[in-house]
Amino acid sequence: MINKDLYLCDENSKCSCKGYNLDKLLQPNILIILAKQNMHGYMIIQELEQRNISEADNTGIYRTLKTLEDRGMVRSEWIIDESGPAKKNYMITDDGLECLNNWVSTLQLYNKKIDKIINDAKNVLMSIGNF
Repeated sequence: MINKDLYLCDENSKCSCKGYNLDKLLQPNILIILAKQNMHGYMIIQELEQRNISEADNTGIYRTLKTLEDRGMVRSEWIIDESGPAKKNYMITDDGLECLNNWVSTLQLYNKKIDKIINDAKNVLMSIGNF
């Protein structure tokens, strides 16, 4: 017999059904931010938090920035200010803009698929009286 409690998502679990695998959406959100304005890492983190985008930790955001830089979608340069520590400033590249354009197409397609899943799930739950 299967213990259903092992598979249910409680409030503290990091289950996919609660959106915990959506951290990949950091990439398009970082590209959106950098398409508007060049920023250093901490400002990007603040912008993501302000937009209620990021559930990722700061390390994950910096890791995503490094990945984007390694793939040529963003570039960085160090800004040395007399009044504070050096800051790594990030800017989007032409490849990053192309990638952001691809994200738009991909997310539009996913949105259609997600809408279908939502409608199908609502319909089946309503048909069994569980919605």
